[in-house]
Amino acid sequence: MSGPPPIAVDKNIMTAKPPPTSLDRASLEDPLYYLKNLQTVVRWVTSYHGDLLTADEAQTFQQLLQLSTPAQALFARMMIRKGELFRSDKLEYDEIPERAQALDELSDCGFIDYQPHIDAADVHKHCRRDELLDMLQAAERPVPKSSKKSELLTTLQSLPISDSPAPLTQWWPDAPFTLIALRHMETFDRLRLMFFGNLHQDWSEFVLTELGHQSYEKVAFNSQSRAFESRADVDNYLTLHRCITLLFEETPATKILPLVPTALSNPWLEFRRQRLSFQLGQYAERTGEIALATDLYTENTLDEAKVRLYRVLEKSDRDPHEVLRDLEQDLGNITRPETRLHLGRVQRRLNRKIGLKAKPVRKPTLPTIELNLCNTGERVEFSTLAALTNDGTLHGFYTENWLFTGLFGLLFWPVLFEPLPGAFFHPFQAGPADLYRADFLRRREVQINAQLATLDTGGYTGLIKQCWQSKHGTACSLVHWPALSEELIDLALAIIPAQHLKVIFRHLLSDLRNHRRGMPDLSVFDLAQQSYRLIEVKGPGDKLQDHQTLWIETMLDNGIPIEVAQVQWRTT
Repeated sequence: MSGPPPIAVDKNIMTAKPPPTSLDRASLEDPLYYLKNLQTVVRWVTSYHGDLLTADEAQTFQQLLQLSTPAQALFARMMIRKGELFRSDKLEYDEIPERAQALDELSDCGFIDYQPHIDAADVHKHCRRDELLDMLQAAERPVPKSSKKSELLTTLQSLPISDSPAPLTQWWPDAPFTLIALRHMETFDRLRLMFFGNLHQDWSEFVLTELGHQSYEKVAFNSQSRAFESRADVDNYLTLHRCITLLFEETPATKILPLVPTALSNPWLEFRRQRLSFQLGQYAERTGEIALATDLYTENTLDEAKVRLYRVLEKSDRDPHEVLRDLEQDLGNITRPETRLHLGRVQRRLNRKIGLKAKPVRKPTLPTIELNLCNTGERVEFSTLAALTNDGTLHGFYTENWLFTGLFGLLFWPVLFEPLPGAFFHPFQAGPADLYRADFLRRREVQINAQLATLDTGGYTGLIKQCWQSKHGTACSLVHWPALSEELIDLALAIIPAQHLKVIFRHLLSDLRNHRRGMPDLSVFDLAQQSYRLIEVKGPGDKLQDHQTLWIETMLDNGIPIEVAQVQWRTT
C-alpha cells in the first residue's frame, strides 16, 4: 500500500523551547487512559528533548499524533505488550472500534508490517501446538499427534523454508491469522530512554502503572534538568546498554570491550561505564582471564574494583611486598567503611604471607541475648518481637532498614528533591538520579549540614512530623510508607536521642548505597523508662554479615543500645 504524503516537521520540535513543568495524568476511568498518557509523554519528549531528535524521529512522533484515535490506541496497546510480533486474532480491545481500519491505517503510515519475515523460532513461539501440527501436516512433515510443543521446533527447523526468514504465509499458506510486526521500536525505545533516563522501565510500567497509581514529588524543571545534554549522550547510553545485554548473554569480555565507549564527560553516564567495566572485570576473572581482569580493575575508579584488584593480586605471582605497599597507599585515600574493612583483611593476609605480625583486629564484645522459642512457622524476627514484648509493657516494631532510612528521608526531603542539574529528568522519580553516587554528598554539603544542625537545635522533630503528614504516600527512594506508622514516628522522635539519630544519619551519608542495608531488625520502646533498644535477630545457623557488623560497631562506639538476639528453636 502507498502511504500518505510525508508530514512536514514542526521546527519547534527541533529547537530547545521551554519544556512543560508538569505532566497531567489521564483519569483511569477513561478507557483510553493509556493512550492519553503515551501522547503526553511523546509531547513532553519532543518539547523537552526535541534538539536531540533526528528529523525522521521527530516526523515519526508527529505522524503518530496525527493518526486517528483507534489507530493510535491500537499502536499503544501493541507497544505496551511484550515483543514486536502479534497475532491478528489477539488484538481485540473493547475500547478500540474498527480494528481492521486501524490496522490498515497503521500499515499505510509505516507503523506496522503485515508481512514480517520470521524464522522457525518465531513460528514456534506464536503458534499453538495444534496449529503447528496442522502446519507440519500441510508441509508434508507430519509428526505424531502426541508430540510436545517443545519437540516441534526441531521439525520446523528442518523445513526447507527455514534456511532464511520468510512471511508466515510462506510457512503456512492456510494460517487462520496473520502475524503483525511493530516498526520504529528503536525510535520508541529512544523516546522511553529520553523520558526516564533508563531502559529498565518498560512501556507497560510507565504507561499503565507509573503514570496512574503513584504520587510523586513535584520538582521544578529547568533547562539543566535533562538526563541527556546531547544526542551523543543518548547514543552512549544505548551502547552501554547493549554491552550489558551482551555481558548477560555471556559474550566473551574481549568481544565486548571494543564496543565500550572511552571516558565520558557526562558524570552519571561515566558512572554507568565504570560499573560496566567492573562487571566485565568480574566476568573476565570468573572465566580465567586474570590479566584482563587485573587491567580492568586497575583502570576502574570504583571502590568495589579496588577490592577485587587486591584480592586478585594477593593470589598472583607479584611480589607481596609491592602489593602490600600499593594497598596501604590506596587505603589512605579510601573513606568508605566497607571498602576499608575488605581491604584490611587483604592487608592482614599479605602481612602473614611475608612474615610480618599483623596488628590485632578489634573485635568488640557484642551484647547478646539467647532465646529459645517455639517455632510457629512465622519469621524468626516476628517470633522474637513477640517474645520480647509479650508482657505488654513494651512497644515493639519490626523496622529492619525502614525506620532510620525513613526518618532520614523525611528530614532530608528538601535536600533529596532539590532540582539540581542532572538530578531529575522527568516528573516520576522517587529520588534524585545521583542518590547513590559518590558526588551526592559533595553537591549538597551545605544543605545537608543545615538539616543536620536541626538535630542540635531540636527543630528536627517538627520538620519530620510535618513532612510525614504533608508527603505521606509520595514516592521516595528512602521512605517505605507502609512501615512508618504515625505511632512509630512519634515514639522514635520522643525517645531516641537526637545525637543518636545524628550518628546514624552520618553513617548513612558515608555510603548511602550500602548503609541503607544492614540495620537492626527490631526497635523496642519502653514508655515508662523513656528508653529504647535495637535488636538484630539471628536465627539458627545465621551469622552477621559485614554491613550488619559495621552498623553494630558504629552504634556501640556511640552508645546506641544495640543487641544481637540469637534464637534457637525449642525441640519440645
